Amino acid sequence: MPKADDYANLVLTRKACHACTGLTNPHDVEDGRYDSDHAGPWSRWQGNLDAQLMVVGQDWGTPLDFVRQDGHEGPHSPTNLALVELVATAGIRIGAPGLASGRNITFFTNAILCLKSSEGGLQGRVQPAWFVNCATFLRRQIEIVSPRVVVGLGERAYRTVLRSFGILPGAFRAEVERANGRSLPNGSRPFAVYHCGAWIQHTHRPLDLQKLDWMRLRPYLENAG
Repeated sequence: MPKADDYANLVLTRKACHACTGLTNPHDVEDGRYDSDHAGPWSRWQGNLDAQLMVVGQDWGTPLDFVRQDGHEGPHSPTNLALVELVATAGIRIGAPGLASGRNITFFTNAILCLKSSEGGLQGRVQPAWFVNCATFLRRQIEIVSPRVVVGLGERAYRTVLRSFGILPGAFRAEVERANGRSLPNGSRPFAVYHCGAWIQHTHRPLDLQKLDWMRLRPYLENAG
């Protein structure tokens, strides 16, 4: 089956999924008017099915954010702007959300595809079952896109990448320090990196050190874009 058809079927399955208690499917927000034919809102910014780099975040946001931003990625998110810098460090140039240029060069998605309750906002608590239930969707995205490199943005996202393939991860700091990442059965190579939000930059891993972490990807992304 062509990968575009495979992906379209996956998206249809995601739109019909109600496996998790405490999450809202984007397709159920205002009768789906803000939903898209992508796995999630982040993929509307970077959704290249032939991408050499896939970035997996933890989750996207709340229904309130989804409606406020018309189902799109916000153009002024500090996390996204830092991510543009880090991806460039790995050797690939993408544009910030909202720009006409630099779109759909990589593939961005989340370990949890549905939306958290507005209570708690972006920092709202997540449930372990949500990662387990969504792991099948994540694995299928990795298999469909088949990127050279899969980046797990933060500990929970990275652990879900490995566990979706039945691989047990080690301590997160040790995974970040793996010079050559790991290997998945489909041939993609996953790497662990710290989340690039402001709080993590100021408490766990400053941006200059994160850029060194992303430099590990360069040998696997040469001539990728």
